Amino acid sequence: MDQSSPSGNSCEGVTIQMKRKISSKLSEERPGRSICLLVGLVELATILTIATGVLTDAARSRVSFVSDISTDATSNASAEESSSSIATDCTLERLSDVERSMLETWEDDYKGHRTLTLNADGTGTMVVELDGLAATLFAETLTFREEWTVADGKVTMKATGGEPAGKVQLLLSLYGDSSTQRIIEVTSERMILFEESSGTRFEWRRVRDSESELSNDQD
Repeated sequence: MDQSSPSGNSCEGVTIQMKRKISSKLSEERPGRSICLLVGLVELATILTIATGVLTDAARSRVSFVSDISTDATSNASAEESSSSIATDCTLERLSDVERSMLETWEDDYKGHRTLTLNADGTGTMVVELDGLAATLFAETLTFREEWTVADGKVTMKATGGEPAGKVQLLLSLYGDSSTQRIIEVTSERMILFEESSGTRFEWRRVRDSESELSNDQD
């Protein structure tokens, strides 16, 4: 027993010395590790700063891109509006005095109330309001799409379709899709046309804007 004690004390001494050396070694390395950690944090902060700058530049570029698109769209819309206005002016210039006097909206009461609108581009619409048996057979309101031309003192109107489609097509098949009428008179108040094939005289009254708005309000 006595011989083993010195050996045990010797081992314990060696162990203590080793612990001290390891502790000392760790103490010496800690400052280095702290420096490495600090450097790493600095590098991370630098990377984040650069990344933030890149994202900010990207956001600015996106805003600039969207702004450019908006500006281009506004410019295109203005150009289209200007082109449309120019086209309308050119169309009006090509019309004769009689054709220009026939533009806008007219109404009469031939076989129901009719409202005729003639546009400068040669298109138009005719809305026919029926009652009684005619309304029962066809419809209370028929809308015809028209094309119109003037030549040799006559106006030719050709129906190209309308609504309700089935009823409109039935009427066109029964009575034809076009009519040529002599222009008797066109004033600021009325338009008188004469259809020679049937011997029918049509007297149209010009509809003023206020009357059109009042009619729309009542509808």
